[in-house]
Amino acid sequence: MRQPHTVLVFLFRGPAGRPEYAVFRRADDSHWQSVSGGVEEGEDLETAARRETAEESGLPANGPLFKLDMVSGVEKECFAASRFWPEDVYIVPKHFFAMDVTQEKAEIVLSREHHDVRWLPYEAAYETLRYDDDKTALWELDQRIRRADLPTAR
Repeated sequence: MRQPHTVLVFLFRGPAGRPEYAVFRRADDSHWQSVSGGVEEGEDLETAARRETAEESGLPANGPLFKLDMVSGVEKECFAASRFWPEDVYIVPKHFFAMDVTQEKAEIVLSREHHDVRWLPYEAAYETLRYDDDKTALWELDQRIRRADLPTAR
């Protein structure tokens, strides 16, 4: 069963001075966002981030994974699994990660959850994203890449 946590993973590639970011168009509401998904029973956040990346992008998700400082939340009623969660859970934490896929030779293969994917420079990716917390996490990632200050990879 799904835990009351969500992971979001921004995939990036390219040189530090001009990275590109993958943004995915959701099939259910057509909004653009990063890879995102739930944390399954028994998974830690990093394992969930890698699994969701593999499921939604078709990439092996073996690249360096970075935990961003950005944490947000969403109302529990947004999730079908919420009926199984404790009554005192109101907000589902959103944990943001980044994965460097610069060395990946494979192309992204979309899951049924998405209609489209685009590789965009920071400004275009930022403007394309729907949710403010996604924009804040992307801003953090872009700043960290430009300053060569990514957290330790896992």
